[in-house]
Amino acid sequence: MKLSEILKKIPEIKLVTGDPNKDIQYVWADSRKVTNSDGFVLPEGKPEVLESYLKMANELGCQIVFVSKRQLKLKALALFPIILESEEPIGDIHGKLASLLAGYPSKKLKIIGITGTNGKTSLTFILFHIARKLGKKAALIGTVQIQIFDRILESGYTTPDASSLNLLLKEMLDEGVEYVFMEMSSHGLKLGRVAGIEITCAGFTNLTQDHLDFHETMEDYFESKFKIFQLLEQSSVKNKFGLVAGDVSFGEQMIQKIRDTKLKTPIYILGKSGEFHYSNTKLSLLGSEYRFHKKEKNLPFIEVRSVKTNLLGNFNVFNTAFALSIAYELGFPWEEVVTAIAEIPTVPGRFHVVPYPDRSRIAVVDYAHTPDALENILKSCVEIRPKQLICLFGCGGDRDRTKRPQMAKIAETFSDFVILTSDNPRTENPESILDEIEAGFSRGFKRYEKITDRRVAIDRAVSLLEKDGILVVAGKGHETYQIIGKEKTKFVDFEEIEKAFLKLNT
Repeated sequence: MKLSEILKKIPEIKLVTGDPNKDIQYVWADSRKVTNSDGFVLPEGKPEVLESYLKMANELGCQIVFVSKRQLKLKALALFPIILESEEPIGDIHGKLASLLAGYPSKKLKIIGITGTNGKTSLTFILFHIARKLGKKAALIGTVQIQIFDRILESGYTTPDASSLNLLLKEMLDEGVEYVFMEMSSHGLKLGRVAGIEITCAGFTNLTQDHLDFHETMEDYFESKFKIFQLLEQSSVKNKFGLVAGDVSFGEQMIQKIRDTKLKTPIYILGKSGEFHYSNTKLSLLGSEYRFHKKEKNLPFIEVRSVKTNLLGNFNVFNTAFALSIAYELGFPWEEVVTAIAEIPTVPGRFHVVPYPDRSRIAVVDYAHTPDALENILKSCVEIRPKQLICLFGCGGDRDRTKRPQMAKIAETFSDFVILTSDNPRTENPESILDEIEAGFSRGFKRYEKITDRRVAIDRAVSLLEKDGILVVAGKGHETYQIIGKEKTKFVDFEEIEKAFLKLNT
């Protein structure tokens, strides 16, 4: 495509210098991926780092560079014969460029985007499997994996960068995919990774403290999440809609923000005052049951259905009810959706049950790494009424430190015994992380141990677990590694638990 065509279709971009008739094949924000026929979108960053990116792109033959207005002073720009700039955030421009040059693949797909601190992975996974059971041609993009039909691809970021995302959507479209269930992280929304994507549905699950190392304030975190509804409003696809959980942290604020913004797109609510609601929840180690309520449009009555699912825990009742609501608005056959929810594969790393060989006790592996997520998983275990509840967790290094003592207090409140251990300490001192978590315990609280080595900690927790007890191993979930310093080594929680159970059983 000629640059002159891009300038017409994306008027936010201005040509600073160079030939507008130059052809461009694609764009990248990774200087290692560009070729002499591509454009380089310079990301935000420190000037000295950006200078090195520009030099690398130039060495690979790149001649076209897109920059923000404030980046025009960079010296290495002199290496490029064609420079274009934008007053809009460069991340948003990147998304629009990638979408345009990939042929707008999102316009021909039904993309369901889900955002929220907790629940994104489970919800997209559940929706994907409902769609597959109903015979829909579906794909999944998320934290754990990318999946096109039965083919599984490795996932990097929760939300891929704009260039990779649009090529991935194009690949899905070429393979015949119709529905794409996609996690949209606050990072991805704020950095413009999904800019230019045309979505059919936007879902908001909740907002609790996390990622403050990136967002700095909860206000910025909230505004980043709200961007999914702005994306929905800008979408040109037919029959688009949004769904907001009302009875959750920041649910009311999100609903009010949507009302204040006066969005024209229909936005439904899952909650006591909404179009969708659930009640009469019954939990056990065999599964969950509840009653799902759906207000009939333009009619004075409410339809109520009994729903059963093999997924465990209160949060999975919420997840399946949220999925039911979206599936209904997508027009999926109602009875078939309820049947599909009865048997959903275990979401990797989310309430992953690891039974003792004689099933006299169990361990639960979960990705819970925020205060709210840890509280949800422990509450769900308490509601099952185990004889004993042990909680083992840590906190990631080089991440939000303020949540550490909060998580200790939650573990103390709901557990019979707590073991503090390493998560991914990264470049922080592992013992110092445990000390910061420990500071959250009440004075005089003694029902805990600190064991830095996660493998040793799991062995110790299993040795303490009584018959009819539950061990919650939280924080890493689906991850298959541990990062200590800058070294990444294999470590899988459920495998370590299985080994510890076998030791105990011999």
